[in-house]
Amino acid sequence: MKAGSRALLVAMALSALAAMALAKDHIVGGSDGWDTFIDYDKWVAGEIFMVGDTITFKYMAYHNVLEVNMDDYAACAVDKPLSTHSNGSTTFELADVGTRYFICGIPRHCRNGTMHVAVTTVPFDASAAAGPSPAPLPSAPADGSVAASPAADAAAPKPPTGAPSSAVRFQKPVAAVAGLALAALAALLVA
Repeated sequence: MKAGSRALLVAMALSALAAMALAKDHIVGGSDGWDTFIDYDKWVAGEIFMVGDTITFKYMAYHNVLEVNMDDYAACAVDKPLSTHSNGSTTFELADVGTRYFICGIPRHCRNGTMHVAVTTVPFDASAAAGPSPAPLPSAPADGSVAASPAADAAAPKPPTGAPSSAVRFQKPVAAVAGLALAALAALLVA
């Protein structure tokens, strides 16, 4: 195998691992979960679903999650679901680009205008997955002294308490370590 081919394969493996490390689990409906009073169109508008991400439905025992096709979604038809789940916490991997459709199969829960959500998955984009760049850290004074002042601490900006959907995606340590190992391997192969 040529060195260029090996480098390309290693780069592809590193890219795949980066996607896994930056994957996000979207909790459907946020902290409110899967219930009858949520505007899921509004929730979806604030999310970016990428290949490699997951969506998790969290719901009470009197609800369920049916994955359906587009026509059954539009009609709130529950007769031919692609899959049915009722354990209170259901996770779907977003492995492909495209739109997937979910409804609650309890009578009237979809038809009342709620409890249906369409999730459109886009290709993985590392820059969008990483989220906004963090603010630079403050630097020490030029003379090297550090002031320890309670007033200075009180004036320092506090991090936000609720993580918005644009927050940096959570990291998966196993994938990050595997990525480092592959990077070291790639360096050895290229050298």
